[in-house]
Amino acid sequence: MQRRLIASVLLGHYLSAFTALGIPLFMPRILADLAPDAPAWSIGVLFVLPTLCTALAAPLWGHFADRHGCRLSLLRAHAGLFAGFLLAGFSPSLELFVLALIIQGGFGGAMAASNAYLATQLAEGELSRTLNWTQYSARLALISGPILLGLLTAQGLGIELYRYLAWLPLLAFALILPLPADTPQHKPGTATAPGRLAELPADLLRLLGVQFLFSFAMVVTLPYFIPYGESLGLANDALIGLLYSLPHLVYLLALPWAQRQSANTLVAGLLLLALGNALQFFCDQAQWLFALRLLSGAGMLLGFVGLHRCLSQRRRQGVAGRLFGWFDASGKWAGTSAGLAAGLASQHYGNASPFLVACVAACAALLLARPLVLLSRELPA
Repeated sequence: MQRRLIASVLLGHYLSAFTALGIPLFMPRILADLAPDAPAWSIGVLFVLPTLCTALAAPLWGHFADRHGCRLSLLRAHAGLFAGFLLAGFSPSLELFVLALIIQGGFGGAMAASNAYLATQLAEGELSRTLNWTQYSARLALISGPILLGLLTAQGLGIELYRYLAWLPLLAFALILPLPADTPQHKPGTATAPGRLAELPADLLRLLGVQFLFSFAMVVTLPYFIPYGESLGLANDALIGLLYSLPHLVYLLALPWAQRQSANTLVAGLLLLALGNALQFFCDQAQWLFALRLLSGAGMLLGFVGLHRCLSQRRRQGVAGRLFGWFDASGKWAGTSAGLAAGLASQHYGNASPFLVACVAACAALLLARPLVLLSRELPA
């Protein structure tokens, strides 16, 4: 029963992640069809709008999950994504399309909802491993989504892609519907129990700070990776795309090995991530880039595995929704901030500068993470 539950949640998360993460890459083409006179800066605004809405809404949905049930909140996340994509697919104007993106982000959030539901069903050790697999499904969606959707856009499909993709989160909804419901810790409509906020981990802010800086360090180098590769003399788009995807491929291929490590790998992961970004900043020869991307991928993998272990050890009954809601919101705020920082850094200091920014962020995360890991040794694995 537990295997079926985990498989259903992971498959549902992959379907929603494929939907949400695969389409933004093609926003310029979709916007050109919908509103050809829209200014160029609107592409960036529409690109981050769902993420920004998710960041704002995630803590509220976490509170909803704790009061009404995490499975119900997960069903809401898949249904919200379905509604947002269906509306986007039939939008006749830019204004309605913007509303659809707001619905997609504000009522979505399948990652946090999936993890919160799993936290109500699994023991701590199993939860830590399963959190790594939800991240695995997101990485798989990041790689497979752009490739498969690129094949469809090559056939001339534009905004109608949204209406076709909408059926994937609806399928995810159907997968979750028969799963057992969790029991909220207090009945809806009653006052919050005294000390409920105290049940959140005491070092929650430190955990969220590490999540923010870690996510920021990973995302800030992505928006301008193509011009960075071209500045090193790479003219083949396929090769640049491969190098772009290498860290995600490391995660997909090496996760089973990383999960077998008994020690918390967060500090080692942040060290490798900082080193990989520093070396990419100073790199002036393209032939070194393959090895450096593998190094960054190893840092990302070990960082995620260690951070998920810290997160699962701080799970508390009755506040899983809020814990994972705040955790997801921290990552979404990091992604939004990283996009802005990448633009400013690249504009003023060159296409390699985001790697230096990422190195600084990883080093700052390292300073916060060490006490987090030391305390984690006193908690159950």
